Amino acid sequence: VAAMRRRSRKEPWDDETGSRIRVLLECEPEMSPSIIAPVIERHGYAVRTCDGPAHDGCDLLEDGACALVDGADVVVNMLHSPVNAPRVRNAVSSTRRPPAIVAEMTPSEVEASSGGETGTPGVDLDRVTVLRSPANTSRLMGAIDEAVMRQGMPLPIWGDGFC
Repeated sequence: VAAMRRRSRKEPWDDETGSRIRVLLECEPEMSPSIIAPVIERHGYAVRTCDGPAHDGCDLLEDGACALVDGADVVVNMLHSPVNAPRVRNAVSSTRRPPAIVAEMTPSEVEASSGGETGTPGVDLDRVTVLRSPANTSRLMGAIDEAVMRQGMPLPIWGDGFC
C-alpha cells in the first residue's frame, strides 16, 4: 500500500499572486521571516515563507515534492543550519522546473564552494545567486533582483499593482 501524501503545512500560492514573481523565503523563525517577507513584498514580489526542515519538516526532503517550491519563481534560502541549508538548496535545484535560487552564504562558504571537489555540497555558484551574510535589505533585494534577471524575468516596476 502506497503511503498517502501528506498535505503541505505551509500556506499555498493562490491565484491572486499569479501575476507577480513568486518568492519563497526559507528562513528559521528566530531569524524573523515575519519582518523579512514584508520587505520583499514591498518591492513588488509575492512572498510565502517556510521555516525549514528543523522546525516544521520539509515536504521536499521528506516527500520529494513541495507545492511552495514548485510554484516559486525564486527561492531565497536563508537557513543557517550547516546540514539543512545545503540539503534544501540541492533538493530545490533538483526539482523538475527548478526556480532561481538565492542563498545566504558567508565568505568562507563561498570560498569553499568555489574550491571544486572540496566545495560545500549542493552549492553550484553558476546556478545560485549569493546573498552575502550577514544579510541586510539592500543585499537581499539586490540578490533577488539579480536572480530574477538571470532567469530572464522582468523586475517588478511601479504600476505592477503594488505600493
